[in-house]
Amino acid sequence: MKDYTTDLLRNIALTGHQSAGKTSLAESLLFATGAITRLGKIEEGNTVADFDEDEQARGLSIYSALLAIEYGEHKINVLDAPGYVDFMGEAKNAVRVADTAVVVVDAVSGPEVGTELAFDYAEEFKLPIVVVINKMDRENANFANVLSALAERFADYRFVPVVLPIGAQAEFSGVVNLLTQQAHLGAGKESAAVPADMADAVEEARLELIEAAAESDDALMEKYFEAETLTNDEIGAGLRAALGGSKQSLIPVFVTSATHNIGVLPLLDALIAYAPAPSERQVDLVTEDGVEVLSGPHSDQGPTVAYVFHSHTDKYGTLSFFRLFSGTVKG
Repeated sequence: MKDYTTDLLRNIALTGHQSAGKTSLAESLLFATGAITRLGKIEEGNTVADFDEDEQARGLSIYSALLAIEYGEHKINVLDAPGYVDFMGEAKNAVRVADTAVVVVDAVSGPEVGTELAFDYAEEFKLPIVVVINKMDRENANFANVLSALAERFADYRFVPVVLPIGAQAEFSGVVNLLTQQAHLGAGKESAAVPADMADAVEEARLELIEAAAESDDALMEKYFEAETLTNDEIGAGLRAALGGSKQSLIPVFVTSATHNIGVLPLLDALIAYAPAPSERQVDLVTEDGVEVLSGPHSDQGPTVAYVFHSHTDKYGTLSFFRLFSGTVKG
């Protein structure tokens, strides 16, 4: 693995309710980027993230697993956090050391208790939030219903799709990127024309995305009032401003089927394009008793501040993971 400068890093935490498909999504990201050659399955106990024997036996995540994905010029550190309520301490620590919280929601069940906890942790640590509606291939999956349920449960936020699903349930085959207005079938490596029967829906959803992006920045809002539209670069700038601001109101929404490896690369492209790099975090770090340790933004030149977020003990010994927030560390 090559060396990466801080601006080429992304640290994301996959969080959400149990069985929303976080581990399967992590597996699909690894597979789509060539890190693994076979897509593991929860029921077979052979996913990369659920490597512990207890996790494999139970069919659920107990610990936060750290996965490294190399994609293009970037490295994405993915923390696959447990969704089961009994192990939410692991999930909270994963959010604490990430730079973006990716909240995974079941396309059938919609937002649940674990979804609310994921939002609570992201708000506590002032992390930008991205929502992924997963399992779009399942029977009774409904993208519009889940969007409505999210808007109702989290009324302080505006949930705006960045992609639209092509088909639903057994017919779910890909996504349409509303910025590029291109369809991406399967994992999304290649683009195609938008299906003719989706033209009106894409136009309507793109207008909503433009309006939401404009509202995230005063200069973009002024440009939108003058021209009544924004370029793709300006929409992207609006999304970056929304995720990098001190108070987030716009939440980008994506859609996937992790087990069928559909829609995962458009999600990964968006995380690279819009999610903040570690050096762009503005959050102050404080101890549990309220003592300020470090003020953002963080850099290699600052004091060395690290946080140990997970220690794993097995028959081979103990392995501890830490997030370096500032400064440098040498072996």
